[in-house]
Amino acid sequence: MPSLTIALLLIRRVLSTRRDIIMSLLLPAAVLAGIVALFASSSQTEPKLTVLNQDKGAYGSMIGKQLEIEPKYEITTVTSGTEEQLKQAIEVGNIDAAIIIPAAYSEQLLAGQSPTVILYRMNEQLWNASLALSLEAETDRMNHAASLLAQTGELNKENLDHLLATVHENRIAMHDADLQIGSTIANPEVIGLMLLFVLLLVMKSVSLIMEDREHRTMARMFTAPVRGYEIALGNFLGSAAVGTMQLIVMVGLCCFVFGYDPGFSPLMLLLLLECFLITSVGLASAIAGLVRNSMQLSGIGNLVITPTCMLGGCFWPISIMPDFMQKLANFTPQKWLLEAADRLSSGSGINAVTVPVLIILLFAVVLLAFGAVVLRPSRQAVSG
Repeated sequence: MPSLTIALLLIRRVLSTRRDIIMSLLLPAAVLAGIVALFASSSQTEPKLTVLNQDKGAYGSMIGKQLEIEPKYEITTVTSGTEEQLKQAIEVGNIDAAIIIPAAYSEQLLAGQSPTVILYRMNEQLWNASLALSLEAETDRMNHAASLLAQTGELNKENLDHLLATVHENRIAMHDADLQIGSTIANPEVIGLMLLFVLLLVMKSVSLIMEDREHRTMARMFTAPVRGYEIALGNFLGSAAVGTMQLIVMVGLCCFVFGYDPGFSPLMLLLLLECFLITSVGLASAIAGLVRNSMQLSGIGNLVITPTCMLGGCFWPISIMPDFMQKLANFTPQKWLLEAADRLSSGSGINAVTVPVLIILLFAVVLLAFGAVVLRPSRQAVSG
């Protein structure tokens, strides 16, 4: 069959020598697997906090107990140590943040003053910004209660304890519920990197097809007794085969060597990426049909790949983007693959990902059909 012959020739061109196998197949997958392992380990590690409670009263320890309710921190409470020791522990990476409750915290609170706690951190990140807001809210709650009693002349330990207990009982409580929400949408960086990797590698394979058009090799193929759709199918099968080998190496290294856990089976992850690979081949073919040479393909390809990955939620949650951008994200295949992965990571079955996968494959059909039409030798390519 001519299509298989064309596909095999494309595979041989990509992986013709041992150096090509290492540079085009093994090395990119190994590098990405290492990056994925770093992202996965950093996202799965709970921040380590040290609370230095120098206060001898009850209100300093109350702040520490409120922080321990939060399950997203690994908290260690100590009563001895210095401020410099905590700073040094943060600098060397032994802890991620430190909280110091002053020695006179309870005394100042009962005196009607507004004591504060000290938070040290290496740099501002999302988790420690949330921690700072939680600390501020807790200290403000105590300060407002003490101020209210001071205005009425009834500020003492018994009344303050009673008022704080009442406030605590009437606070809005939160509890974990099984809403079948996965972790991929909230932390899309790992799988988002995989999608970017797939797109970039497919562009490399399609660049060989562009070279055939530039060097008039494709024109000579069309003069042979081979149908146009057979040539397009052969190029598609060759690019998809090379991409599949790269995906197998990448997923194998990520899941079985570096221990990355997507929340569902590695086989399902490979199948999802395979669906996206087909769409990526279509996208690259469509772009290749609209440009004149390989250099333009590389430049315009990057202009398409990076914005669509950003819009599709590969680098941050889609929920933080404006509403109009969230609607535009529906027109990117990356968004639907991340949604499928999110549903699987929540424990849902294969039936739950049917619609996202079908949408991804619809992208593939449309883009492949468009690419097969426009990526033809009838349009003369120019070099430079």
